Amino acid sequence: MSDKKTDEPYKRPQTLTRCQEITRFLYNKDTHEVLGRTAKSWFQITVFYIVLYAFLAGFFIALLTVFYQTLNDHEPKWTMGSSLIGNSPGMGYRPTHADPDVTVISFNAKEPKYWSDRVDDFLGPYYTIAPMSDSYAECNYGTASADPVTPCNFKVDLNKCAQNDYGFGVNKPCLFLKPNKIFGWTPIPYTKEEIESEELQMPANLKTAILKLPTDVIEKNIWVSCLETENFNVTLEYDTHIGFPSYYFPYANQKGYLSPFVAMQVDNLPVGTTVKISCRLWAKNIVVDKQRRLGMTNLEILSNA
Repeated sequence: MSDKKTDEPYKRPQTLTRCQEITRFLYNKDTHEVLGRTAKSWFQITVFYIVLYAFLAGFFIALLTVFYQTLNDHEPKWTMGSSLIGNSPGMGYRPTHADPDVTVISFNAKEPKYWSDRVDDFLGPYYTIAPMSDSYAECNYGTASADPVTPCNFKVDLNKCAQNDYGFGVNKPCLFLKPNKIFGWTPIPYTKEEIESEELQMPANLKTAILKLPTDVIEKNIWVSCLETENFNVTLEYDTHIGFPSYYFPYANQKGYLSPFVAMQVDNLPVGTTVKISCRLWAKNIVVDKQRRLGMTNLEILSNA
C-alpha cells in the first residue's frame, strides 16, 4: 500500500501596496470583514461592551446614591475636633494681593488705587448685601448668640480708615482682621477678673482699653492684639472696636453670613523697609500656635514712598 502525494504548485502570497493593505483592512471583500472583524464578531463585541459599561454605570450610580445619603447640604459631617480644621480658629487679614504667592503688602502712597480697590472688593458685600436684605438680625450684647438660620448684621463703622484710600494714600494703611470661620464654634470670652489678673499675659495697652468698657461688653468679646516685631516704632491704632462680639458666633453656614472684622491703621511706617506684624486672638478656648497658625496671623507691609 502506498501513499500518493499530490504536489500542488506553490502560490506566492499576493504582494500588496500600502494603500491596498489599508483598503483590505477597511473592507475585505473575500471574507467580508470590516476592520478585521465579521458582522457577527462586531455584533458580539458591541453587545459585550454595552452590557459591561451599563453594569459599571449602574454600580457607580448606586454607590454615589449611597454616598449622598450620608451628606448634609447644610452641615459638614465632621466638625470641631473631629475635623481637619480643628476647634480653634485662625485669623486672616485683608487686603491681600490678587496673586496668592505675593505675601507682602507693598504699596506706594502716590499710587494707592490697587490696594484701595482690593479693600473695596472685601468691603463690598458689607455695604451692598446686608443693608438691602431682610434676612439679617440686628444683634447686640443682650443677644445670646447667632441664630442658626438668621445671621447677625455686621455694620461697617469706619472712622479714619474711611479716608484717603483707606489710608494707603497718606502712608497710613488700614488692615482688616477677621477670625476664620469654624462651623459650630462658640467663643468662651475671658471674664473681667481674668483680664485684670496678672496671670493673663495680655498686652498692657489692650488690657487698659478693655477695662474701660462695661462689664457686659468685656465678657462677650474675642479680643485682638497686634505687635510690630522688629521695633521700628510703628504705631498700630484700632479704628474700630478692638474685638469680635460673641453674638456673631457660632457660624452655622447661615445664608449671607458676614464675618465680623477689626480695622487697624498702621502709622509711622519706614520707607523702603518691610515691617512684620503679628496679631493674635484672645479667648479661653482659642489655642495660639505659631507653627500651625492657630489663633493668630503674621503679615508683612512695605511702604515704597
